[in-house]
Amino acid sequence: MSHELTDLLGLAGRTALVTGAGSGIARATAHRLADAGCDVAVVDLDVAAAERTVAEMTAKGRKAVAVQADVTNPAAPAAMVRRAVEALGPISVAVNVAGGTAGVNKSFLDLTLDEWHRPMALNLDSTFLSVQAEAIAMVRAGLPGTIVNVGSTSGVTGAPNLSPYGAANAGVIHFTKTAALELAPYRIRVNCLIPGTHWTTGTRAHMNNPEAPTSVREFFAKSAAATPLGDLGEPEQTAGVALFLASNLSSYVTGTSVVSDGGILHTTARPAFGGGTVPEAIRDHVDADRSPRAASPTKKERP
Repeated sequence: MSHELTDLLGLAGRTALVTGAGSGIARATAHRLADAGCDVAVVDLDVAAAERTVAEMTAKGRKAVAVQADVTNPAAPAAMVRRAVEALGPISVAVNVAGGTAGVNKSFLDLTLDEWHRPMALNLDSTFLSVQAEAIAMVRAGLPGTIVNVGSTSGVTGAPNLSPYGAANAGVIHFTKTAALELAPYRIRVNCLIPGTHWTTGTRAHMNNPEAPTSVREFFAKSAAATPLGDLGEPEQTAGVALFLASNLSSYVTGTSVVSDGGILHTTARPAFGGGTVPEAIRDHVDADRSPRAASPTKKERP
């Protein structure tokens, strides 16, 4: 990266923290930040994956540290920030990517309360606690900063069979707006990146695994076909948006959400994840076309 572009980004010499950076969009974001001159704390539940990303950072001549953290543990976000500061110095950039469906893929009619809570903890609770810990560290260090939360298009539009994941990510988008207002007086900007489905290592593994559920493989294939730009995104493409939001190029932007999905939200062709199944809770009460089954007549009691 040229000195002129590095100066324009304003990230050289700063310390960044990226959650989920062992793979996918988060790993690509860590690379973008390192290329822009940041030292990077690579946070992931999978410490081996985090260490691989760290090795890639150090090969570029940047300082980096692997931090193992389970962001669903309420104590983890504060601990990960402390570890990053101890290893690399005060943070002034944070990108909170860690999240996911938590394995919950079914109609809300069949959900237990525990299943509802799991995606909430992994997406919304972890984002709230991460931003809280990151912002406190920035203010205590007297540093202006940038925080980028990562949501999902499932938080913008309806998400059949992913209702808690969608609701959690809608919460991430709204929380970002409020956090931006509360942190503006301290010169900390907070924005949200909203990716669509991407060709990550995980999605490719699903597509190439004949034992993966047919409905999941169909979702990826249909999403790719329906995307106006012609295919699902590559992690590096959306990592560029994260870099923009973290950099001085977006210095007058806060509380905003930016969608990176190849245009699929502007169509009516976004498929339902795992669609086509009738919820277990009502399966005995609907016909094959999902119309209500006529109730059996009941015998009248004799007077």
